[in-house]
Amino acid sequence: MLPSSDLFLTDLPRQANLLAFQLLAQDAAPAGESSILQRILENPLILPVGVVAIFYVTYFGPERRRRAEEAKMMSSMAKNDRVVTIGGIHGTIVSAAPDSETVTLKIDENGSTRIKVNRSAIVKIVGEPKNKPDNDSSD
Repeated sequence: MLPSSDLFLTDLPRQANLLAFQLLAQDAAPAGESSILQRILENPLILPVGVVAIFYVTYFGPERRRRAEEAKMMSSMAKNDRVVTIGGIHGTIVSAAPDSETVTLKIDENGSTRIKVNRSAIVKIVGEPKNKPDNDSSD
């Protein structure tokens, strides 16, 4: 026969005390027997630290490398380099002052059409420069 709900509700504090007593009365593991690895893995901060470490390795590390490569490319731009802009415009650098934020691109073969773009708008340097002299003097 099942107990009535009134009996169950009135007996609830006694049951809670009994459960707490049983949990406290259980044998705890001796303090000297846990290994260092167990103590580290039981630490509640291990999960957030792990997540932050994974986030750093997958996001900030590659981003820092990409920025360094971009800065190297921006500093190595020189006259007669063939480049591509963010908008997909292919051109040849006509003037690129090192202290200026803009470069002038020649975008046609005649050299009559020139545009000024920001250095940050250049995505990549394509191939070898057109009119740079070769250092090979084997002729």
